[in-house]
Amino acid sequence: MSLRHPRSAIRHIGFLLHYALVRANYKGRVFATKKRVGQASFRSYELYNRHGGDVLLEALLLYLRDGDVVVDVGANTGTYTLAAAAKAPEAEVIAVEPNTQVAAQLRANVEINGFGDRVGVLEYGLGATDETSQFHVSSYDELGSFSPAHASAWEARVVDTEAVPMRRLDSLVEEGTVPPPDHLKIDVEGYGLNVLQGATSVLDEYRPTVYFEVHEARGGHDESAAKELLQRLGYDLVPVKDGWVCEPTD
Repeated sequence: MSLRHPRSAIRHIGFLLHYALVRANYKGRVFATKKRVGQASFRSYELYNRHGGDVLLEALLLYLRDGDVVVDVGANTGTYTLAAAAKAPEAEVIAVEPNTQVAAQLRANVEINGFGDRVGVLEYGLGATDETSQFHVSSYDELGSFSPAHASAWEARVVDTEAVPMRRLDSLVEEGTVPPPDHLKIDVEGYGLNVLQGATSVLDEYRPTVYFEVHEARGGHDESAAKELLQRLGYDLVPVKDGWVCEPTD
């Protein structure tokens, strides 16, 4: 930590302390406090309502209807998943999270809310191919990524790598592991284009609304290619804070 950047050093220490406390809370299952997102409320072991104010989440809940299928790619500990399950009791949510530790935290949150009968958790990565790929575990849990540049963003660093299954959403829907989605949320730390490249048949045939979180360009990734792909598939992109709400034109 450079003395020339004391704010960065303080922020780094703060993040490390935060994640340490969060991990301890999940390990001991101590406090699962109520969080509210719009009219939806749920409990989680997070220390505060992280991502509860996201505009993309607000849009998802606005469009969500009972009976819909939500695929939450990069679910992390489940704010979008839990809010959707709470908002629409007859909706089905598939939460995709490749980080083993974070997926366990996600399952703890699903369990404490009694959502297990309609929330499925898949410990996969979603990408452009069906293969095994290296996932980079970050010292900031939320930044874990298949992109090492994103896993080490801000003052974080890569602390481990895990070999995890990488699947195309097209393959998962075709084989029946995942039902055709009405809503597709993508927040994967710079890997969003890869997710879309593996979902072109789903996007073309089933026309889900896409909620795409935009990340800083790091390690050579450029999300302008993701924008072009969505537009080519007939989606209108509505810019919102931190991303796009992508609506099919037909």
